[in-house]
Parts: sequence; C-alpha cells; structure tokens
Amino acid sequence: MRFLLVHYDEFARPLVSSSVVTLGNFDGVHLGHREIFRRVTGRAKELELPSVALSFYPHPLKVLRPDEAPLMLLPLKEKVRLLESVGLDHFLCIHFTRTFASLEAKDFVEDVLVRGLNAKEIFVGKDYRFGRGRKGNVNYLAELGQKFGFCVRVVDPVVVDGILVSSTRIRRMLLEGRVTEAMKFLGRPYKLLGKVVRGVGRGRSLGFPTANVEPENELVPRNGVYSVAVEVENMTHPGVVNVGFNPTFEDDERVKVEVHIIDFFGDLYNKEIGVLFLKRMRGEVKFPSPQSLVKQIREDVE
Repeated sequence: MRFLLVHYDEFARPLVSSSVVTLGNFDGVHLGHREIFRRVTGRAKELELPSVALSFYPHPLKVLRPDEAPLMLLPLKEKVRLLESVGLDHFLCIHFTRTFASLEAKDFVEDVLVRGLNAKEIFVGKDYRFGRGRKGNVNYLAELGQKFGFCVRVVDPVVVDGILVSSTRIRRMLLEGRVTEAMKFLGRPYKLLGKVVRGVGRGRSLGFPTANVEPENELVPRNGVYSVAVEVENMTHPGVVNVGFNPTFEDDERVKVEVHIIDFFGDLYNKEIGVLFLKRMRGEVKFPSPQSLVKQIREDVE
C-alpha cells in the first residue's frame, strides 16, 4: 500500500489514474470501517482499478475547534499499518488547514475526487459530510456524481449487540474502562503504543518489575488494573497493566501506564511496545502498605 500525506495543491495533477474511493476519518479502523474497506477493495478488483482511502490529518476539529476535538484512538502510523492489512492500494491523508476547511463542497469534489483521483465509484457512510461548514452530504455527492461521472455507494452501519458501531461509542467505552466491550466493536483488542521510559524501579524492588510506557495514543483507558497482552519485537506476552496515579506511593496527578510482563526478563528501555487491553480487573486502590499491594499484585498476576 502506498501512503501519502499530501497538501491540497498537490491535487492539481492526477495522483491516481482512476480509482474506487472511500472517504472518512477512520479513527479506530473498527468493524464499520472494515465493512467499507471490504466493499471498496472488492469492487476495485471487479473493475480492475486501484482502491483508495482518503482522509485528513490532523482531525478537522483539532484545527477548527480544538477544545471539542475527540481523543484519537490511533496514532497515524498505526492507522497506516491497519489500512495496509485490509488490502487497500492507496491511503492518502490531506493535510487539514483552515484554508482547506474553507473549500466549498463542489470544489472539493471537482479538485480532489475528480481531478486528483479520477474516482469512478465512491463509498461512504450515510452520514458523511464534506466541504466548507460540512454543507455537503450524500445526496449532494450523488448529484455531483451525475455531473462528473462517478457513482456513489452508501454503506450501511455495522450493528453489534443491537448497537451501531462508531468511533465515538468506542471512545466512551474505553474511557469508562469497558475494554472487553470495545473489543467487540473494534474487532480486536484496543492497543496502546508507546516507548518504555525509565521509572524509579519500585516494581522491581517489590518483585514485579514494570515497564513504564509513554503512550503515543491520545486516549488511555480509564484508570485501573487490566489483563493485557504485550507485543515486544514481534512476540506477544501475557501481562497486567496499571493505569493511574500509583496512589500507594505517590501524590502525582500525572496518569502513568505501568505494565508487568509475566515471565519476561529482557531489557525494554527505549523500545516501543504495544499493550493490548483484554479485561478490566479492578479499579486503582491506595493500599495501606507495600506488603498489601504486593499481595494484590500477586493475585492480579495469577
């Protein structure tokens, strides 16, 4: 898959000869997104055309109304990896600026979708909006398709346990600690990526060494103790992670992510690891003594 982070003016020339395109933010690459990608890649193969996912970076609200911007589920590099795994040929991210936000819906379609991508078919969700002030909708896109010669396909949302799958709903689940439920909507465990940084070494002194993770993800699940799987250099290990303030020892308002990898003895400093959240075991507790904390950690690990 080819990934490009492009500026709007780069669409002055064709970036793809002809294509089947989907538009969206795709944060989380959840089951709803995967259904769209399945449809896009399948149709592209039928037409013998390249498949394209078109998105924006950063999220438009981070530019237009930063205080209202959602916490992103995925760092960009992880989104690229996941989109590559679904079989897309191209993933293009337009660098989102206030100037680009002022582009009228018709101009976006003509300049980007028609001239830049020569789109023959476009797949979107039924609530997709585009253009200045989000004035463009699916019906308007279909009207422009008749003018410019492309077909619009609307993909129905995916429903799990009677609930529509959406990035907003997944964020809420994770912030409430409902990681097992979020897993159903994502189609995989939520993964926190980060580099291991030096801590004070207290976990090792208690007999349970921990890796202190500096998260790349904007969204960290609710404070508590979780059963996790930990990805280290293409290997996966069982583990337990504490998300929170470490109240037994510290009075610090910074949230920490400390993971104990079961039966792992390697050096992780400065390495990037992935922490996959499987189940919330309990909330974070301030214990009366280090000994009572060790007793609880031993139970968590078992």
